[in-house]
Amino acid sequence: MNKGGWFGFRFRIHLLFWVVIGLSVAAGRFLEVCTLFVIVLIHEFGHVAMAKELGWKVTEVQLLPFGGVATMEDSYATDPLDEIVIALAGPFMNVVMMGLSYVFWLGGIWTEEWARFFLMSNAAIAGFNLLPIWPLDGGRILLGLLCYLLPYRQAALLCLLGSTLFAGTMLGLSLFDLKINLLVIGSYLLAINIQAYLRFPYQFFRFLMEKYVRQPVEYNVQAIQIRPDETVLQASQKLRRGASHLIYVQGAGLLAEDQLLRALLFEQKHDTAVRELVL
Repeated sequence: MNKGGWFGFRFRIHLLFWVVIGLSVAAGRFLEVCTLFVIVLIHEFGHVAMAKELGWKVTEVQLLPFGGVATMEDSYATDPLDEIVIALAGPFMNVVMMGLSYVFWLGGIWTEEWARFFLMSNAAIAGFNLLPIWPLDGGRILLGLLCYLLPYRQAALLCLLGSTLFAGTMLGLSLFDLKINLLVIGSYLLAINIQAYLRFPYQFFRFLMEKYVRQPVEYNVQAIQIRPDETVLQASQKLRRGASHLIYVQGAGLLAEDQLLRALLFEQKHDTAVRELVL
């Protein structure tokens, strides 16, 4: 596993990547496999460039045996539109490369066979990444859209549930057709989503911490209404991503979001009724 500091983030190459390279050499497909990984790398740097433009912190870009992944932090509580735009930036780079392959073919720089290979490879990588499975681009887009409709906790859990079902379907189809590559990818995505579900309490805590740290002026203000007997924890589960909330406690009064979060995160009042925070 190689590590390096590029532009403020690490670049890593998975050990199995070199196994794939070795197999490609043995099969006489070294140039094709290297081209695929260059395409994946450009795809990921599309995400990185857009994330940095929007002020997100990129910590790592890693090349995997079957693709790549860009890891980002401090993004749980941001505007859902940012998530969607960053997710689309990778496939957009594939579309640009598809256009370039056509131009290079028309200009006589590339043969028709190589241009077709490059174009179809980009189309396949973009199409695969747009599948609605977390953490693929399609899964991130799905999460962003759900966050416009639902509180963050509900949106994230629904996204993980859908992703797990899709990954499980992919795994089932691979067993039915005996396709090894689909089996490996389906198994990996299924394992990632199960792991994400098990770690979701930590992720939800990160979301709440980011909301507390960010200034209210960074968000649109939304009003939510809760019952006075709801606990502080239950009320926090209704908070939305990319918004600051003015909480109306029925029959008790108004409660500021930062007051709710402080009670939950620092005062250990998880089971306290929200009306006690207003009185």
